[in-house]
Amino acid sequence: MAKLHLICGNCGCNDMWEWKHNPEFFDDDELIDDENVFLFCRNCATIHSLNDNAKKN
Repeated sequence: MAKLHLICGNCGCNDMWEWKHNPEFFDDDELIDDENVFLFCRNCATIHSLNDNAKKN
Protein backbone atom coordinates (compact mmCIF):
# COMPACT_ATOMS: atom_id res chain seq x y z
CA MET A 1 0.00 0.00 0.00
CA ALA A 2 1.41 3.37 -1.04
CA LYS A 3 1.88 6.18 1.45
CA LEU A 4 -0.12 9.38 1.08
CA HIS A 5 2.04 12.50 1.16
CA LEU A 6 0.46 15.81 2.14
CA ILE A 7 2.17 19.16 1.64
CA CYS A 8 0.53 22.44 2.58
CA GLY A 9 0.23 24.59 -0.54
CA ASN A 10 0.58 27.70 1.59
CA CYS A 11 3.73 27.07 3.65
CA GLY A 12 5.15 23.74 2.40
CA CYS A 13 4.85 21.97 5.76
CA ASN A 14 4.31 18.23 5.47
CA ASP A 15 3.95 16.88 9.01
CA MET A 16 1.78 19.15 11.17
CA TRP A 17 -1.77 18.14 10.23
CA GLU A 18 -5.03 17.91 12.14
CA TRP A 19 -8.34 16.89 10.60
CA LYS A 20 -12.02 17.44 11.29
CA HIS A 21 -15.10 15.72 9.90
CA ASN A 22 -18.43 17.56 9.79
CA PRO A 23 -21.35 15.29 8.90
CA GLU A 24 -24.25 16.55 6.84
CA PHE A 25 -26.30 19.21 8.58
CA PHE A 26 -30.09 19.24 8.24
CA ASP A 27 -32.56 21.83 9.51
CA ASP A 28 -36.29 20.97 9.35
CA ASP A 29 -35.43 18.05 7.02
CA GLU A 30 -33.71 20.41 4.57
CA LEU A 31 -30.04 19.81 3.73
CA ILE A 32 -28.21 22.97 4.79
CA ASP A 33 -24.61 21.83 4.32
CA ASP A 34 -23.04 18.72 2.74
CA GLU A 35 -20.56 16.55 4.56
CA ASN A 36 -17.18 18.26 4.89
CA VAL A 37 -13.69 17.04 5.71
CA PHE A 38 -11.04 19.60 6.59
CA LEU A 39 -7.27 19.41 7.10
CA PHE A 40 -5.69 22.09 9.28
CA CYS A 41 -2.02 22.97 8.87
CA ARG A 42 -0.79 23.65 12.39
CA ASN A 43 2.28 25.41 11.01
CA CYS A 44 0.49 28.26 9.18
CA ALA A 45 -3.16 27.78 10.27
CA THR A 46 -4.41 27.23 6.70
CA ILE A 47 -7.66 25.26 6.40
CA HIS A 48 -7.82 22.87 3.44
CA SER A 49 -11.14 21.28 2.40
CA LEU A 50 -10.85 17.76 0.99
CA ASN A 51 -14.23 18.20 -0.69
CA ASP A 52 -12.54 20.35 -3.34
CA ASN A 53 -10.38 17.45 -4.55
CA ALA A 54 -12.01 14.21 -3.32
CA LYS A 55 -15.66 13.58 -4.11
CA LYS A 56 -17.76 11.31 -1.92
CA ASN A 57 -18.96 8.13 -3.67
